[in-house]
Amino acid sequence: MNKHDELSGTLVLVHPELLTDPAEKKNQIGIIASAEIENDNVIVSFGNDGQALFSADALLVLKKPASIHFDTMQDHLKMNTKNFKDLLRVGMLANSHLTKDHRQAIEISRDNPAMLVYSMASLEEELGLKQDYSVGR
Repeated sequence: MNKHDELSGTLVLVHPELLTDPAEKKNQIGIIASAEIENDNVIVSFGNDGQALFSADALLVLKKPASIHFDTMQDHLKMNTKNFKDLLRVGMLANSHLTKDHRQAIEISRDNPAMLVYSMASLEEELGLKQDYSVGR
């Protein structure tokens, strides 16, 4: 199975702070219909609302459940009780094999922007396509 096949059916959130959004799908949840990663073309289906073309950095996906849990536990003193509990729930839902649970995890994260950092990452980052141009010490 290649990367294109693996991505099909993946739930994504169109980045809520997308600067250019000709399809007007910002902050909406969709499913990857097809992807040409080498050309940075990802077609996302929005059910009856049609499809739209995005680049990988415009789409957010759930982080791995272990990553969500680790980051939540590491920073638990920095967050309020509700966010802490919601993030633990998002991690549990992300660990499920059910699409409806993944959708619910994305909805919870989408509705609380402070949680996005802990629970979601760009598709570009998750695929390892994002280049780090920072200079180390």
